[in-house]
Amino acid sequence: MSKKIVNIKTLKLAHTKKGTIGVSHIEQPYGESSNPVVSIAISTDGKENQWKIHIPYENIDELIKALNEAREVCRTLPHTQLHTRDLNADTGGGQ
Repeated sequence: MSKKIVNIKTLKLAHTKKGTIGVSHIEQPYGESSNPVVSIAISTDGKENQWKIHIPYENIDELIKALNEAREVCRTLPHTQLHTRDLNADTGGGQ
């Protein structure tokens, strides 16, 4: 079997107008003897991926735990939401 990609889900990327987060399953991502991975791709314009990571399935539970821990840390820090207006603007910082 050659590399096979199964698209799982596409999410809207927060604070962008057209950005997306794509989650996919990839069989044999690096050739015949490689194990499957989860691929997470980020597109700020909804067209071309600017970032992509491959995560071995063996690391998913630990990664989810770390992401939840990061969210809890974020919740404990003060944030100003003024920049959100700029990111959603038609000009300037908007996407």
